[in-house]
Amino acid sequence: MYSTIITEIYKIVATGLTSVYPIYPSDFKGDPSSIPFIKFNVVLSRSNRYSYQKKEVTGLIVLQIYYTAGYGQKLPSEVADVLNTYFEDKLVLPNLQTKLGSLQFLGPDTDDNTLSRADYSVPFTYYGE
Repeated sequence: MYSTIITEIYKIVATGLTSVYPIYPSDFKGDPSSIPFIKFNVVLSRSNRYSYQKKEVTGLIVLQIYYTAGYGQKLPSEVADVLNTYFEDKLVLPNLQTKLGSLQFLGPDTDDNTLSRADYSVPFTYYGE
């Protein structure tokens, strides 16, 4: 079940978003091909089982937007607008649905002060098993 969730969410990224922005896994350590770039992570959180025996798993899709420091919040806002078209309010499978996205400005990156970071996140729910 967990691998199904990850696989289906990764398919969203592969449907054309990678042609818009370079996207890397969250543990990427190399040099990005261009700026802005995005690091991608799926965070699985709580699971519940309801009386009708369906399991529910919730989680968060987190896309960390890295961009050149000193240019304000306009660029990451534009990137988040594009991400909304791919991730927000989507029925990925009959039993996997994303919710509304949000954007948080985090400021200078702690590893590279020439970059700033903003996090775009979208909660999701999966009903299965």
